[in-house]
Amino acid sequence: MARPPGMGQSQTARLTRLTRRRVLQGGIALMTGCASVPATKQADPAATLAPGAGAASAPATPAASPANEKPGRFKAELLQDKGFRLTFGDVQQLKVALDFQETRWGLLRVMLGPGFETVSSAGFNLQRLYRAYMAASYYGEEIVIELWKDGAKLGEVTDAGVRIGPEFSGPR
Repeated sequence: MARPPGMGQSQTARLTRLTRRRVLQGGIALMTGCASVPATKQADPAATLAPGAGAASAPATPAASPANEKPGRFKAELLQDKGFRLTFGDVQQLKVALDFQETRWGLLRVMLGPGFETVSSAGFNLQRLYRAYMAASYYGEEIVIELWKDGAKLGEVTDAGVRIGPEFSGPR
C-alpha cells in the first residue's frame, strides 16, 4: 500500500490493519447472512397428508399446489425494508395492527388491534401499510393484506382500498 503524503509508517500500518479488520468483519457478516437464508424447497403435499387421507384430498390443480407458490418471508426479513418497518411501526403504535405474518409471497395477514375501531385514520394507515408492503414485495402482481381479528378474517386491503364485510371474509 502506497503511503499518502504526510503519513508516517506507523500510521500506514495502523490503516492497513483497520482495513483488513473491516474486510474480515464484512466477510463474516456476509457468511452469517447467507447462512440464515431460509430453504425454499416445499414439502411434497402428498407426503404431509394425514393418516387415512387419500391422494384425492391433495390439491387437484397445479395453481393451488404449494410447490408453485413462493413461500412467505420471516418477520425479520420483511422488517429489513425501511419503508415497511416505519409504516408498520406507525400502525402498531396506533394499535390499529398488533402483529403480521406473511403466509406466502404477496399475502400479508395482519392481526388487528383495538385501534382499528377507535382510530379515525385507521383506513388511511392500512392503505399506507399496503403501499409499503407492495414496495417491499417488489410490486408483485397480486398483493393483498388480509385483516384478521379474534381468529376471523374481517376484510382485506388491495389496490381498491380497505374492504370490510362478509364478501371479503373468505381466506385466500
